[in-house]
Amino acid sequence: MEHVGAIQYREGALFLDESATENQRLSRAKLIAHETAHMWFGDLVTMDWFSDVWMKEVFANFMADKIVNPVFPDINHDLAFMVTHYPRAYGEDRTLGTNPIRQNLENLNDAGSLYGSIIYNKAPIMMRQLETIMGTASFQKGIQAYIKEYEYGNAVWNDLVELLDKETKTDLKKWSEIWVNRSSRPLFQEKITYNDDGTIDTFELMQEAEDGSDGIWPQTFDISMVYSDSVHKLTATVSKPKNAIENAAGLKKPKAIIYNSNGLGYGVFPIDTENLDAILDIEDEVARGYTYINAYENALNGNLAAETLFNLYQKSLLSEKNELLVNLISGYLNMLFWTYLTEAQQEKHQSNLENQLIRQLQSDLPPNIKKILFGSFQSIAYSDSGNETLYKIWNKSIIIPDLKLNEDDYTRMAMTLALFEHPDTTEILEIAKKNISNPDKRERFEFLLPSLSNEPAIRNAFFESLKDAENREKENWTLSALNYLNHPLRHRETIQYLKPSLELLDEIQKTGDIFFPKGWLNNTIGKYNSPESYQILQKFIEANPDLNPALLKKLLQASDDLRRMQLLRKKVDVSNN
Repeated sequence: MEHVGAIQYREGALFLDESATENQRLSRAKLIAHETAHMWFGDLVTMDWFSDVWMKEVFANFMADKIVNPVFPDINHDLAFMVTHYPRAYGEDRTLGTNPIRQNLENLNDAGSLYGSIIYNKAPIMMRQLETIMGTASFQKGIQAYIKEYEYGNAVWNDLVELLDKETKTDLKKWSEIWVNRSSRPLFQEKITYNDDGTIDTFELMQEAEDGSDGIWPQTFDISMVYSDSVHKLTATVSKPKNAIENAAGLKKPKAIIYNSNGLGYGVFPIDTENLDAILDIEDEVARGYTYINAYENALNGNLAAETLFNLYQKSLLSEKNELLVNLISGYLNMLFWTYLTEAQQEKHQSNLENQLIRQLQSDLPPNIKKILFGSFQSIAYSDSGNETLYKIWNKSIIIPDLKLNEDDYTRMAMTLALFEHPDTTEILEIAKKNISNPDKRERFEFLLPSLSNEPAIRNAFFESLKDAENREKENWTLSALNYLNHPLRHRETIQYLKPSLELLDEIQKTGDIFFPKGWLNNTIGKYNSPESYQILQKFIEANPDLNPALLKKLLQASDDLRRMQLLRKKVDVSNN
């Protein structure tokens, strides 16, 4: 199944230089361990049919953690698991195009459509919940029995469930039905009543499926009750639409309640929108990290203003010292800025964020943190002052202490300067090309040049060329080019690409790699947030009722931010009126 001895890697994923962060080194080790684990999960035991293709991937991820984590004792691996899997899993599971972990496959031509963040990110979360409810020892015993029973043969998910069922009192078939065979995620609401003395009388947690179905996800997670001098942790086990948190009765009213503080639960949890700054005071990194994630999900569901959350994340960058959390926050800031802030809000916040990032880069911070902050600065340095500062860093007239930049970083800077239309773009790109030592990377640079052009005619001709499958052969290059072509700063000029991009979708699937259609969509329709682009999307869907269902799901996943932005705009308009 996994082609022993013929595993291929991208050069950049393996050959790291001195500028690599500890998290990048961990990711490299897990990549190798993931592929190694396939020797057992995928080769020694192979799924019976592609409907269970997810099994080999979830076990490869799961075992990679078991193999690699002890080698990196200085990393908080619970935090690393959470920031790696939850944002990506939610990114698909919250959409109208979500799918169950296990999907029936009737046509092998659609096998590539099964792959995505539900398999690679939600499935590991499910597996960790399964290990938690069974206990590590019982879970390991069941897996060992599975490997022995089906070695050199084929198995399906229910074969494993039957073996695991023998090791636990939990009805795993019923548990699996919602976690594995159903899609979507739970939305939680709280209901707390207090006694006259200020202690908790009743504490209830209600759960409903985000997709409106009758799904209820049985799971276990921690709830932290925060007091001025202590934190009291409760373990919540939920399995019904309404669940009583009985061990909360009699506790004093807390200053704050942190849901899913151990990062084991799955769903969107209540958040105190009136006291958001309290997040910054949460000492436990996992609890703080999940609250950052939960705040983002609440904002996308309309429970929290995007600009309010943007301000919180910007403030948190000043205090965060953990590389994983700085990277998480930076990603959210970038997404909020380019997708969920209006143009007026972008104009209001850009200069302040730009200046803050420059000050932080000049301060005494670890190199790994500076590398992340520099990426954030580069992504929003389109103002005249930011562009000039980026130019001076590129030409090394400004040296930022402890910021380790390699050849690829300088090439990327040159392309960003071209995108932001620096006055010396022609000279910058010429110098950048000469400085590229690797011939393959130089060829990639030349391929991308038309997408960086300030001339609309050149960009238009380049986009037209992508309609020919031969010009899309280097798919990673094509996706990078689309990312530049459809950058938010160019939307007024490039919205014309959306309709033909969507019309190419069926051909993209037939001629491309299994991940290419989603990548194509992410870098076309997924880059837009305007009402005009939403209309183009809707008209395409209406005009193509026979679109391959698998492709429709990918389209709905990629365009979810566009859809949500329209809903949030309507909510703001209603409140203003």
